[in-house]
Amino acid sequence: MSFIIKRIIALVMSLVMMPFNLMGSVKKVMPDVALDFTMEAEIEEICDIVKENSYLDLKQIVTNLPSVSIPQKVLKYTCNVSLQSLRQKIREQEFKAKEEGNDLASLLLYTLGAVVEGIDGCHVKLVPRDDYYEFVLEIHYVDDFTENIYTGVFYNPETNEFFGEDGKGMGQIGYDFDLDDMLIKATVNGWMRSFGFCLEYDAFSYTTPFFFYHTRRFKFNYGDKEWMIQIWKGNYLVSNGSEVGVYNRNKGSFGSFYNCANNDDMLNMSLELWHGDEPIYQLERTPHWWANGFKLTKALYTANELTMKFSIEMKDEEMLKAFTESVDSNAFHDVTYTVDGLNVNLVW
Repeated sequence: MSFIIKRIIALVMSLVMMPFNLMGSVKKVMPDVALDFTMEAEIEEICDIVKENSYLDLKQIVTNLPSVSIPQKVLKYTCNVSLQSLRQKIREQEFKAKEEGNDLASLLLYTLGAVVEGIDGCHVKLVPRDDYYEFVLEIHYVDDFTENIYTGVFYNPETNEFFGEDGKGMGQIGYDFDLDDMLIKATVNGWMRSFGFCLEYDAFSYTTPFFFYHTRRFKFNYGDKEWMIQIWKGNYLVSNGSEVGVYNRNKGSFGSFYNCANNDDMLNMSLELWHGDEPIYQLERTPHWWANGFKLTKALYTANELTMKFSIEMKDEEMLKAFTESVDSNAFHDVTYTVDGLNVNLVW
């Protein structure tokens, strides 16, 4: 990796960590400015593994989170205000929003209630769940009230995998994580699937200092829909990654927006990412609308230094012909392929 790229990455990481470093400095003068954050030894070991293999220092981030309890302590001890009563009124609205099916409003009200009551400390622990564990936040409030928050992030110590339920990813964020491979990958039913994809998403990503990737789009007509298979590779903040997305929309649609493929339109795909002769990761063939992998590592490469190798199984000969013709006509002419039956094996 060139000297300039290394300097850019160092600058980005410095900017990301600056607020936490500042909080650490202020804490020496104002001990109450940082949240009292602790975690079980096994969780600390997991954080140490991530830090050892990447630029991501989770322990430093969470142990330097700012405290939000000072105003609440003033209300409690100076103004004699019952923070629990105040929060209870907010919770009534939270439960009402939940009953009405407005999960987002319910979550926002829950967060507001927690801030109002004043979080004095947080301890992260692992709670047994059958053959695996769930990460639980033990929250301590200013009013001497303790609450357990079940995060929906599950951990299997046998496989070292972190996952969520219903294919929605850890804590329903849309991604699972394999600690052994240091690999983040998208689930089938993540929230992103509802948002489709359009050119503007890439345009926004290019304006941020966190993504340095290349992309190619292959558009074609098949059946009664317009299809787009889009691929990406490059550096995603502290990871090397690649992606293959399958999208479609009604014929005659305008603009750049496509829907993410539904279950009937998902395609069998496999995906590999290489740096020269060195494999970065390999994903086995599976039906998906968005095959991807982002490997946390300290060896970060530019898109030009990475090679994607992936395969896609088309539905029939008509789709195979339409897709390969789109690859042939791509303006960059830098994606090659071979055909084996309905399987297209591509290299970029």
